[in-house]
Amino acid sequence: MGDFRTFQNSRRQPAQPMSPVIDPAGWAPADVANVEDWAYVLDDRQIGELIDSVRATLRNKLSLVTLRREDFPLPTLAAVLADMRMELLDGRGMVMLRGFPVTQLSREEQVAAYLGLGAHLGRLVTQNAEGHVLGHVTDLGADKNDPNTRGYITNDQIAFHTDSTDFVGLLCLQTARSGGESRVSNSVSIYNRMLAARPDLAEALIADFYYTLHGERNEGEPNWYRQPVFSFNEGYFSACGYSAYVLKAQGIPGVPPLTEKQREALPVYRQLAEECAVDMGFEQGDIQFLNNHVLLHSRRAYQDWPEKGRKRHLLRLWLNDPVGRPIPEYRRQGRHGGGVLLKGVTPNVPFDV
Repeated sequence: MGDFRTFQNSRRQPAQPMSPVIDPAGWAPADVANVEDWAYVLDDRQIGELIDSVRATLRNKLSLVTLRREDFPLPTLAAVLADMRMELLDGRGMVMLRGFPVTQLSREEQVAAYLGLGAHLGRLVTQNAEGHVLGHVTDLGADKNDPNTRGYITNDQIAFHTDSTDFVGLLCLQTARSGGESRVSNSVSIYNRMLAARPDLAEALIADFYYTLHGERNEGEPNWYRQPVFSFNEGYFSACGYSAYVLKAQGIPGVPPLTEKQREALPVYRQLAEECAVDMGFEQGDIQFLNNHVLLHSRRAYQDWPEKGRKRHLLRLWLNDPVGRPIPEYRRQGRHGGGVLLKGVTPNVPFDV
């Protein structure tokens, strides 16, 4: 078992626009290519703690939507999860937890266990217009070209992007027949490389961009939100993806066309994201947690199994950590702080697709 803890010896300097960023999340692909070196594997005692807490949670009929750390005691694992949160904030910005007991638990127990682990890292927030605090990442045969389609319900390759929350978690219940590797890149290195080679384009990405909401908004509200790709706040660098969300927003009423520099920056940004990326296989029972403010994630296309019960299936969490990385206040007041909040929709936990 590797040691994921780099936060204890990490180094960060106050970040300023148009200056190189020194941040512990600015790793090189070679530093993290061997996941075995830094993945944490649950031991039998910790699995027992997890199962005990799951059964107590369900027996006491606790609300999974509002589950808190104190509702889900983990006598020895809690300290590991606290260190994982610190690694997300002040280390590489990612952790891999392995050995989640998928086959020992029913679906209801799998969900309770996953939400309980997530509650030790942050507050569960809603991910879509249906108020789901648990996402099912699987191919539903949706049209990827539909501007209101989110890529996680297709089997297509997904471009590098960030989710609208502090941390994102992905638990693998079932792998694909082939493909579907997780890919992670880091925004710190992308920014630094672009600043060195094309400072004019780095400056263009500090300006506002318009992102689609995929129709997930209240009546009368615009179908877009606005934010820079690269942001600086209280001496901290943070970033959003320059992704399909930006391109799909073009043509939405009220969205101006991209500037010449913004258009020129896109292929450069995508190339740098590839250069700064690492591929990771997902095995059953793996959980990947990422800090969206410093890392990008994507997925390679995959071919699925024909049997329904064997299809690739990941469970996703969006976690809010309001005392974590400082980000611009307008972002904290938006989806990054509360998730997808629509009037009349009650947050809920779907146990299946």
